[in-house]
Amino acid sequence: MKIVVTGATSFLGAASVKELLGRGHKVYALVRPGSLNRKALPKEQEGLIVLETELSQLDRIEEKIPETCDGFLHFGWDGSGSENRKNAKVQQKNVEDSMKALKGAQKLGCRRFLFGGSQAEYGQRRDIMREDDVCHPVSEYGKAKLEFGIRAREYIKQQNNGLAGMEYIHARIFSVYGPGDHPWSLVNTCLDTFRRDGVMELGACTQFWNFLYVDDLVQALMSLLFYPGKRKEEIYNVAAESAATRPLRDYVEEMHVLCGGMGTPRYGCLPPNAEGPANLIPDISRIQDETGWRPKVSFAEGIRRTLAAGAAEERRQHCLACGERLPDRALLSFRDMPASAQNIPDAQEMKTDRGITLNLHRCSRCGLVQFDCMPVDYYRDVIRSGGFSTTMTELRRRQYRHLIETYGLEGKKFIEAGCGQGEFLTVLTEFPVKVYGVEHKRDLVRSAREKGLTVWEGFTESETTHLGEEGPYDVFLSFNFLEHQPDPGTMLECIRENLTEDGMGLITVPSLEYILQYDGYYELIRDHIAYYSFDTLERLLALHGFQVLEKEMVNRDTCSVIVRKVKEKKTDMAAALPELDFSALEKSHGEICRQTRKLQERLRQEKKTLALWGASHQGFTLAATTCLGETASYIMDSAPFKQGRFAPASHLPIVAPEHFLEEPVDVILIVAPGYTDEIAGIIRSRFSKTVQIMTMRSDRLEIL
Repeated sequence: MKIVVTGATSFLGAASVKELLGRGHKVYALVRPGSLNRKALPKEQEGLIVLETELSQLDRIEEKIPETCDGFLHFGWDGSGSENRKNAKVQQKNVEDSMKALKGAQKLGCRRFLFGGSQAEYGQRRDIMREDDVCHPVSEYGKAKLEFGIRAREYIKQQNNGLAGMEYIHARIFSVYGPGDHPWSLVNTCLDTFRRDGVMELGACTQFWNFLYVDDLVQALMSLLFYPGKRKEEIYNVAAESAATRPLRDYVEEMHVLCGGMGTPRYGCLPPNAEGPANLIPDISRIQDETGWRPKVSFAEGIRRTLAAGAAEERRQHCLACGERLPDRALLSFRDMPASAQNIPDAQEMKTDRGITLNLHRCSRCGLVQFDCMPVDYYRDVIRSGGFSTTMTELRRRQYRHLIETYGLEGKKFIEAGCGQGEFLTVLTEFPVKVYGVEHKRDLVRSAREKGLTVWEGFTESETTHLGEEGPYDVFLSFNFLEHQPDPGTMLECIRENLTEDGMGLITVPSLEYILQYDGYYELIRDHIAYYSFDTLERLLALHGFQVLEKEMVNRDTCSVIVRKVKEKKTDMAAALPELDFSALEKSHGEICRQTRKLQERLRQEKKTLALWGASHQGFTLAATTCLGETASYIMDSAPFKQGRFAPASHLPIVAPEHFLEEPVDVILIVAPGYTDEIAGIIRSRFSKTVQIMTMRSDRLEIL
């Protein structure tokens, strides 16, 4: 089905969008122009279309959605915070905007319109709350929610005129909690305060309350939206079981216990909220009887899940390798950086794509250099454009030959952890070994199998995870994958458990030494959440039971090590850290900006045009953080999956190299440093002899 969701980046909206997509529906997610919370929605997921629109324009939404839709979920509502709940003007505008949403849904042909109502509609109550009760809301927020429900039901009755038409569903939602909720919510505030061992100041907390976990809420909404046949009622309480209702203080104390008894709750310190100290005692028998829905997640379990999600966020503030808290002050901060190197926006996504600020830290204990951000959402997947390069395939061929011949590995079982679509496994099949692979991304697994490779869907999720069906393996391979991992230790432990007693491995990661030696700030990208040197890589490997036998720098910018599994693991990551100078990276950025501006001015004076070659993370960063993004006409790349999209942050169109023949330029600047010679050869052999070829060399532009 095709479902429209307003307020799609809100707590409830985002959770509903994800559930709808998981069920295989097509979702039109409506967000405000320039929404800063776009990250709440999944990126590049099949079936998701994100559209920017103001709530006041929802009666014209058919201008943006070119097809009939089946359902409409309306969560878009301004002023849900404590202060604006009292603002009559803000809340009345919400009513009028919601009526426009209703009319917009009607124009789209939606069969059902589901509105996110509120417990605030009931007002201050001491007894059980039933849908047919007379409501006496206290706050302007509650009054507005109630008013819209009344007007909406009357409007639809008039429009239908006794005939079958759009159904209206009014879900009165009670207190929902869970991962993704506002940081200022009661639950999140309590959990954050307790985990920090702080003092949580509260009201008396003697009123009866009812909390519903977000996953249960979403299932309730789905049961209403997709109810077979015509529903009997229009208004439904959506809350936890009535039996779960208890004094609010009981909930606070339970959170305190689940946080390990840390922190201190202090009662009677705060005045009541905007609705006053009302009880929440919902009757949910109507939705239960009509749809069969039942809440499944207890409060304790919901809090455990919320804490687990919060712990993941907390990990970003600590060293990925040894767990040490990162220094408060970053080594460097870079603005306007691409948010991703693989989530490459299409024409629609480009409208909301923005550059981000990346903060680089160095662990004071083990020395690992890393960003303090969450990993990209596809860190388990391998999307490898290098497989289209002869430079890289020849490198792998040389590495395989050396490894097999030096260590007598003929006939042994090799497995690549994170093998993509098997680009490098295909090269390995040239040698007398048994070849296997594991990849997280399903369509890549399918592509690899179509090539005749034995590849399983999976990931190094935990140290007990079995990789494939042929283990234990004699040799593992990991090519530029470890630097993406928010938990590299678990990945290595998993691999170790899937190896024979004297198993070996070949690992490559982008080199920090290279970045510092050549002042290549443009080598930094969020996808690479960690930047290893030979020293920090060897230290991490030793901690997880691997001894480095050989190490070399390959392809100019990559650390490559051959390792062997050992019985004894190193127990400590602490070490005397060498002095490293990062200031040159900032200077390099300034110098490259100066040189690109100089190039821009020369091209302007000579009335010449420019294109870039290399839709890699280096190219994306250079285009976003210098004037190249506004100077170049397009950026070329040989990887088909990138073509037809736009460089993140700079929004340069990405085209196939053949595009040059349709739209020739005077100058091509190569921004893929590891492939300069190969690309220059392609340009000279396939394109105009008159085109000037330039390349990026450290912090300078060079004419070839």
